Amino acid sequence: MKLRLLLFVFLATFTFAQAQKKKNVYYLKENGKEVATREEADFIRVIEEPDSGDNRFHLLELYKNGKRKSQGYISAFEPRLIFEGPVMSFDSSGKRTQVMNYLNGSLSGVSIFYHRNGKERRRSEYVEAKPVSDQMIGINSSLTDFIFNTNAKIIYDADSNGKVNITNGNGHLVEITKSGDGQLVEEGDYVNGFKHGTWSGKYSDKSDTFQELYENGNLKSGESTKDGKVYPYTATMEAPSYPGGQQAWNKYIGSSTKYPAEAYKNGIKGRVFLNFVIDQKGNLVEIKIDKPVDRLLDQEAIRVLSAAPRWKPAKQRGVPVRVRYNQNINFNF
Repeated sequence: MKLRLLLFVFLATFTFAQAQKKKNVYYLKENGKEVATREEADFIRVIEEPDSGDNRFHLLELYKNGKRKSQGYISAFEPRLIFEGPVMSFDSSGKRTQVMNYLNGSLSGVSIFYHRNGKERRRSEYVEAKPVSDQMIGINSSLTDFIFNTNAKIIYDADSNGKVNITNGNGHLVEITKSGDGQLVEEGDYVNGFKHGTWSGKYSDKSDTFQELYENGNLKSGESTKDGKVYPYTATMEAPSYPGGQQAWNKYIGSSTKYPAEAYKNGIKGRVFLNFVIDQKGNLVEIKIDKPVDRLLDQEAIRVLSAAPRWKPAKQRGVPVRVRYNQNINFNF
């Protein structure tokens, strides 16, 4: 009887301690923007303080229907999430879609991806982040996928029926991925986990095609054909760049920005957040204010960007493409 009483006291104390653990709850849109209420949100993020002896926070994200979206551990959550260890992801029906492994916020080790029927689709090993080019300026949502690209070996791949395409890193793969309103179909060989030899590709919604030569996962050369014109390249993606690089761009912003006299006189200051598109010719277009401060400061920030010299446009497989870019201009005495 005494043992039962002690056990009950222990369990009650443990449950109470668990209930007292601090939780941070965030209501978020899919683009990461925080909103005020659950009704406005696309999903809910719950971050719980670490267990005793652990420095990792518990992460749980839920769809609005209450099903899990993701679950795992993080070592920090401000200003961004730093994942640690395995992180599971689920679709809105509750089916597991992937298990990704992280070390200090970067993909590391083996990750597993699943078909909708629950069968294993792919097993990849993330070994080392590819170096970031000096010409990749800033952190931009349109560029994130290749700025933070990770070198992944494909160990295993199979279709939803269980037909194996790659085993022990070797095999032939026809890969179909979503691209705009259509699909991108790529085909070629994997050797020891990496693309090797000649790969060909075609966009289903247009006549564009490309052919690439790989050596142990490294792109040696490529050639795109778009509207009858050929575009050679040696990098799948190239970020936009300002003539002279980031330092020259900062200098342009600093020297071109004029403090509006009326705003200065009235002591108005602040940081204006904007975004704009760098089009296929390198022009800055579609300039928009993300976080306004004051009409006069906002107008001056737009004027500075509107008058900016052309950039070198971004390229996808050698073809110039539009890219959205973020910028802030600080008005301070």
